[in-house]
Amino acid sequence: MRMTVAAIAAAGMTAATAACAGDEGDVGGEGGGSGGTVNMQIGEIRSLVPGGSGESEGYRIIKNVYDGLVYYDRETGEPKNLVAEEISSPDNQTWTIKIKDGLTFHNGEPVNADAFIRSWDRTAYASNSLPLNYFFGTFEGWEEMNPDPLPEDQWADPEVPEWAPIETTHLSGVTAVDDLTIEVKLTAPFIGFPTMLGYEAFYPVAEECLADLEACEAKPIGNGPFMFEEPYDIENGGTAVRWEDYKGDMPAQIDEVNWKVYLEGDDCWADFLTGDIDVCRPTAADYENAMNDPDLSERHIQQDDPSILMLGFPLYDPKFQDVNLRRAISMAIDREGVANVVGPERFYPLDQWVPESILGGGTHSCGEYCVYDAAAAADLLEQAGGWPEGEKLKIWVNDASDNVDIFRAIGDSIKDSLGIEYELVTMDFPEFLATREEHNLDGPFRSGWGPDYNLNENYLEPIYGGGASVNDQGWENAEYDAKIAEAGSAATLDEAVALYAEAEAILAEDMPSVPIFGERFNYFYTDRLENVYVHPIYSGPGGDCELREVTVVE
Repeated sequence: MRMTVAAIAAAGMTAATAACAGDEGDVGGEGGGSGGTVNMQIGEIRSLVPGGSGESEGYRIIKNVYDGLVYYDRETGEPKNLVAEEISSPDNQTWTIKIKDGLTFHNGEPVNADAFIRSWDRTAYASNSLPLNYFFGTFEGWEEMNPDPLPEDQWADPEVPEWAPIETTHLSGVTAVDDLTIEVKLTAPFIGFPTMLGYEAFYPVAEECLADLEACEAKPIGNGPFMFEEPYDIENGGTAVRWEDYKGDMPAQIDEVNWKVYLEGDDCWADFLTGDIDVCRPTAADYENAMNDPDLSERHIQQDDPSILMLGFPLYDPKFQDVNLRRAISMAIDREGVANVVGPERFYPLDQWVPESILGGGTHSCGEYCVYDAAAAADLLEQAGGWPEGEKLKIWVNDASDNVDIFRAIGDSIKDSLGIEYELVTMDFPEFLATREEHNLDGPFRSGWGPDYNLNENYLEPIYGGGASVNDQGWENAEYDAKIAEAGSAATLDEAVALYAEAEAILAEDMPSVPIFGERFNYFYTDRLENVYVHPIYSGPGGDCELREVTVVE
């Protein structure tokens, strides 16, 4: 199967992408572009080295500083070759990846087979504790690199797993056939494999970067159209400039992008109104004024976003073991009412775990349990044995101001429907991610997901697979895992997509999380920009655009 087959697989993407100014035909070519600086908002990042981020903010920078094997077309979701020359397989289990000749990192190192292999080995090695390790779970050799950790009482930090020395440091299923060819052997056939390869987990890493990871985190050595000349500051941000020696297919049109960090509930809207930030999403508090401003309406991007918002349950906590309790909480949420509180047209009520815009989505698998019905919710709560008297329901969120407003409205709806008092517990984003991953939450929590690639599997296996010790919910279902494995081994894409949909139906029966909203982009941009496009797969949540295409008119 050549990449053209994987491209057909991605063609089910239906999310429309708005061209909000300028002519798309003006973009591309040899680079040089319009010049100028674009000022962007960003949240706190976890890492700037591939494999170490796994969250939206770090990824927004990484995808512009690095080029991956493929890049997803923003209109169709189709994975188009970028660094890859060809991706093929005779059986969907052994894959051959040919890399384009003549590409380099910012420091002049070649982008070759070894550059990808060293990156993948680093991410897949258990002792590195990288968040995207699980993407290599289907590679031959991953199990040898990921034995069980030591008992918790032997960890120096009770929240950081430790392993006995692991001798295997290389994925045995990955081989450099020659300098520009990689062979990948999977443990089972997976027809969607090429579709994954545009994600951060599979980007290359320079030797110099691994020799000094601390320096590379501040000043990443990428192979993409933007590069850092000065270190990035995690609290203040930084500036990446156009790399003049870029030889890839997607050059930058602007001179530089400056990222400004917003922490602890701050947002970019005030700075957008003064022109200090070029693209921003109004929060719930500013949404109505923004939508009614006639000047801003000419520079408004609104389109469906395949990102979804969920309320996850900590199934490792005995209080949340009964599925009827989880169903009750779901039916107690007036999704339309909450959307009206935080801004109509920003969200739409979600009744499935995979949105319609993703290949294989649109199953409406949640059914009646995602429909607001306070009386039915109360009956389900009674069947579950009720809620402990006098105990507040803790709802955990990261502290972006929008999240606080949204989940307060969700908590109010649960309280009104079921009479359960609640407490909103906020944390900064990296701490929230770590605490959620470590199973240290004692109440429902915010769970958001945007696509890494265009396949319904991406909304299922990475979030709910791996077993109770691995996924954030602490959920495990042997039937679900078997169906995921069956789908991965399907002979055709259509068969795989249908089997993944069956796995989603199993997920719906157990409800380890409940869908709340599908999101809609509502971004505004300043009058200094043209060719402002939002990428459904690559966009960040606070206001974003394709930095490889945007131009500056001043």
